Amino acid sequence: MAELLALDVVPSKMIIESLAPTPGVSLLVGAPKSGKTILAVQMAIAVARGSALFDYYRVKQGPAMIVEQDDPAGPASIKDIVLRAGITDAVPLFVQPRVPFSIGPAFLDWLGNQIVKRSLGHVVLDSYTALRASRGSGVDIVKAEQSELLSLDTLAKKLDCAFGVVHHASKGSAGLDWSDRAAGTFAMSAATEAQVFISRFPDLDVASPERLVRVRGRHCSDVEMVLRFRKETLDYEHVLEGGAASAYPQLLQIRHAFGNQTFTPKQLYLTTGVARATAFRQIERLFRAGALQKRGRGEYVLADLVRL
Repeated sequence: MAELLALDVVPSKMIIESLAPTPGVSLLVGAPKSGKTILAVQMAIAVARGSALFDYYRVKQGPAMIVEQDDPAGPASIKDIVLRAGITDAVPLFVQPRVPFSIGPAFLDWLGNQIVKRSLGHVVLDSYTALRASRGSGVDIVKAEQSELLSLDTLAKKLDCAFGVVHHASKGSAGLDWSDRAAGTFAMSAATEAQVFISRFPDLDVASPERLVRVRGRHCSDVEMVLRFRKETLDYEHVLEGGAASAYPQLLQIRHAFGNQTFTPKQLYLTTGVARATAFRQIERLFRAGALQKRGRGEYVLADLVRL
């Protein structure tokens, strides 16, 4: 116990409130075209600029770097996002195109030198699939993935930096809990500090700009939020946080049916066509999440905090 209590443990902090712990590695996971890269770039911009992410979540300001290994045209896309954000030369944001390394000793040496040279506080690696080493015959995939992510996490902790590793979701994991959908083995999340999962709402139109973002970390509380993509500025705005986030389609349905007027459970199931029991469950869930307020006897109304 004396040896255990004498361990020098670096306390975990948040470089971005509710989303990104530091030091250590966070996985940013999502299906193709779900908006992973835009979210990762927006997070890096917020840290480099020292401005609240989505004008909502506080950040710890510091130089940031984006390693764009996934998309050959990635730097051009990032340039467009940066220009729309109004970034100037004075903002300590660095973009590194493809590097001739896979995750291993050479890459770790190069990345460590970049962190020290530029005093980086936040690094985005896009993506894990593009950066991981090739798998030869006889390789234990679980141990390989754990070793690669653990090496990144160790470097991040050694140099007091936050790494955001962009990764895609597995096609065969649709039936699993959202925190288990990162492509690869269970080792993907075992060696990381947090996982951020971004997805579209299956109940909304395919062109809907809203995204559901969920966060689960070792040393931070679980968070759910709704973001809305803005095409004119190529970024996300904050819509909603809390237990009602995953029920956002039901909130839209209530707003469309009743606006800011009060309604009863009976009016809800008669107007929307859902089953009576379902209407009561939806109301109970939204009320507990603070998205509905009770007015009078058995009447409810959308809370003021709900921005739809």
